[in-house]
Amino acid sequence: MDPIEINGGRFYARPLHDDNRIDDRPALSLIMDDDAAVDYVARARQQWAQESALTWAVCEQTSVEMLALARLVPNWEEKTCTVSVTPCGDTSRVLPNDPVLAPKTVGDAASEIMGTIRRWAEGFLGLQPA
Repeated sequence: MDPIEINGGRFYARPLHDDNRIDDRPALSLIMDDDAAVDYVARARQQWAQESALTWAVCEQTSVEMLALARLVPNWEEKTCTVSVTPCGDTSRVLPNDPVLAPKTVGDAASEIMGTIRRWAEGFLGLQPA
């Protein structure tokens, strides 16, 4: 399966990047050691191709900054999956945004995208989140 983006309204989940446009490794180093972060993006791409784990960077709708790491691990035989979301950094950090929108935090991003990914797993993949 090719990595895809999932739009969840105020937040979206996009494939991880480590290229000259977007580099998620600095954000990943906030939740894992630097050595693991260096290889994590390449490993995530491989797991997408093998359909053994699906991993995303969680971002606010107007930015590519990674706020959290989302991961779905499917069990294709049992038609179930586990979904986890790990915030990058301070969960109480308020995100910059248009002042007409309600303020949101890194913690909001992590909790709101969880429901989006669980619904996508059920509707698109036919998997029941555990």
